[in-house]
Formats: sequence, C-alpha cells, structure tokens
Amino acid sequence: MMAIKKTTTKKAPVKKASTGMTVSATPKAEMRKWEVESALSTLKRADEIRKDKKMMTDIANLAKEQMNVLKNFSK
Repeated sequence: MMAIKKTTTKKAPVKKASTGMTVSATPKAEMRKWEVESALSTLKRADEIRKDKKMMTDIANLAKEQMNVLKNFSK
C-alpha cells in the first residue's frame, strides 16, 4: 500500500479590490466578486427599466399575454 502524502495549501494573499471589498485571489473569491458585480449591474438596469414608462407598459402587456397562455394550460 502506498502512503498518501499530505499536502498543505497556502491561502492566496488578500488584496483590496477597487470596490472597497477585501477579496481573496482564490477562484471561488474571484467568482463571488464577478457575481456581486453582475448583480449590481442587473439592479442598475432594473432601476433604469422601472423609470421607463413605455417599457413598463410593454412589459405589463407581455406579462398579461403570457398569463393568458398559462391559464389555457391549467384548464
């Protein structure tokens, strides 16, 4: 039977991100940073959409249309 050598992993150095958040350079931390930036971008876009009255009217009409389609399936 072969002996399994234990390896120790060093933690990646912590760096200060431009957003003011402290972010580790690990892939998991980088993915989280991307998710947070994406979420912020999404929220900004949602706010822009909410302020656009014409777009909100079109969205409401589309939602009603889709609800009618779904009602037909539930009968």
